[in-house]
Amino acid sequence: MRAALAAGVGGRRVGLTPRGVVLVLVVFLLAVTAVYPLREHVSQQARIRQLQAKQAALDAANAQLAAERARLKDPAYLEQLAKQNLNVVRPGEQQWEITGTPPAAKPPPAPKPPPKPPWYTRFWRWLTGTSH
Repeated sequence: MRAALAAGVGGRRVGLTPRGVVLVLVVFLLAVTAVYPLREHVSQQARIRQLQAKQAALDAANAQLAAERARLKDPAYLEQLAKQNLNVVRPGEQQWEITGTPPAAKPPPAPKPPPKPPWYTRFWRWLTGTSH
């Protein structure tokens, strides 16, 4: 019976031939040598995507700064900034500055009443006749 199992189906021997073993080893070595370059490729692709997103954000910020630079060339905008930030006025204009603290928007909330004691405390006080 053992000889029949070793022979396999159709009378042939089951197992790897020396040529099959060499083929498996070659495929295994190729797979092992390909793992590191593939891992590096994947990490580089992720880094490229990250840098592209950063570049897009920098381009957007650059466009915003270019628009602000263009606005700063407008004399009316410069005058508005000077009045707001530097308190500059034209000759003949009067400057008013309001000092003091602004009124509070909301009055402070009323203090909350103390929480109601639990039922067993109230029962004990009722039973003993004490108020606290």
